[in-house]
Amino acid sequence: MTSFPPAAGCFRLVLLLLLAGAGALRADWQDELSPIEPGGFPPLRPVTLEYQCGWAALTAGRVETQFSRTADDTCLLDATAATTGLVRALWRIDATHEAKGDLTSLMPLAVHQTEVYRAQTINTHLDFDGEGVERLRQSTSDKNPARRKRFKFDNLRDLQTAILYVRSQKLESGATYRMVVYPGTAAYLATVTVLGRERIKVEAGSYPAIKLDLQLEKVTKDMKLTAQGKFKHGTAWLSDDADRLPLKMDAQLFVGSVWVELAKVD
Repeated sequence: MTSFPPAAGCFRLVLLLLLAGAGALRADWQDELSPIEPGGFPPLRPVTLEYQCGWAALTAGRVETQFSRTADDTCLLDATAATTGLVRALWRIDATHEAKGDLTSLMPLAVHQTEVYRAQTINTHLDFDGEGVERLRQSTSDKNPARRKRFKFDNLRDLQTAILYVRSQKLESGATYRMVVYPGTAAYLATVTVLGRERIKVEAGSYPAIKLDLQLEKVTKDMKLTAQGKFKHGTAWLSDDADRLPLKMDAQLFVGSVWVELAKVD
C-alpha cells in the first residue's frame, strides 16, 4: 500500500485477525517458534462471515470472508473489502483477497490480492513452497514491469493458514503460539497469547469467547527482528464453541484505535 488510512487498516485487521509477536531484538527468536503441526481441534466448516470495521467511534468499512474446502482437502479463503459512508468519500478502497492452502498441514499454497484505489490498482501474487515464498507485486502506476522477489524461510504461513493454525490449538489460558507469517509484502513474527475466557456481545450476537493478546514484529531478510510501527498492540476474541469464529478485534495502530466486529454469520 502507498498509504495506510483508517479504513485500509480495517481491511488489514480482518485479514490479520489472530496474528501477533513479542518484544526485544533477540538472536534466538527462531528457537521459540511453535511446532508446525496443527492441533487437534476440528477444521473450520464452510462459512461466510461479514464484518463491520471502524476507526474510533466511526464505522469505516465492511469485509466479507468466505471459508470453504475442496474434495482434495484444499482450504480456500475468498475475502472482499470496501470503505463505506463518510470514510469512502475520503479514502475510496476496494480490495479482494484469495488464498489456497493445504487443509491437512495448514500450510499455504498461493495468495492473490487486489487493492483498488482512486489513483492506482495494486495486484500482489504469492506462491509458497517448503523453502519460503515468491512474490510478484505490480501497481498500475509503475512504469517498469514488476520483478519477482523471494523470501526464504521454512514453514511460512499466510493469513488464512495462520488463522486456521491458531484455532486448531488447545488454546488453554496462558498458552502462547509463535509463527512467521507472510501476509503480503513482508514477513512477521506473530505471537498469540491466550488471556482467558469471557462472554462478549457483537453485532452478530452474544458468544462465549476466548480472549487473545496480539503483537507483531517484522522479520528482516537477514533474520533479525524490528519493531512493527503501524501495529502497536491488539486484542482479539474467538468464539468458544465448535466453530471458533473470529468475533472481534481491537487494535492500536499509528492512526489510533481501530476495531473489527462480526456482523453476520451464514
